[in-house]
Amino acid sequence: MRSIRGLHRRQGMTRLRCLRDEQAGVTLVELLTALGISTFVLAFVGTALFQFYKVTGWGNDRMLLAADFQNAELWLGRDSVQANAFSPGSVPSYGTFTIPTSTGNRGIRYAYSASDKSLTRTDLTSGRTVIAARDIANASDVSFVVSGRRLTVTILATRGGLSDTFNLHLTLRVP
Repeated sequence: MRSIRGLHRRQGMTRLRCLRDEQAGVTLVELLTALGISTFVLAFVGTALFQFYKVTGWGNDRMLLAADFQNAELWLGRDSVQANAFSPGSVPSYGTFTIPTSTGNRGIRYAYSASDKSLTRTDLTSGRTVIAARDIANASDVSFVVSGRRLTVTILATRGGLSDTFNLHLTLRVP
């Protein structure tokens, strides 16, 4: 029995070796199939990466514009609540809020900075200037319109090919 088992094993190995020898190499159909699958996988991965970077860039631009509008809203809202008057100016100076204090009046001027392409807020008493909104292409992209005690501020900002307009309606403090 032992010799028969050994013979079957040897014959099986011989058969396997023969099958391997006959199938050495790759057929054209197998090569084209592998190439087609690889192309499909690479196209899918390439598209996914492109969309990831494109959407991420667009999302970052959208978030930065929203953050700038929120920053402008905070500064303008704070100043309008404290101010008892707004004196319109001429571009690039949009106007000045007059805020009464115990020692007199304090002025807060909003203007366009061409060097920074931004809306700036300057405290005329201390001389401190901060950027209220960025990515403003030119001075005409911001407007301050006064109607009685109501002030409407419109800001158009552009970042990375994405443009957005922000409208803010403020009411000045009654003296």
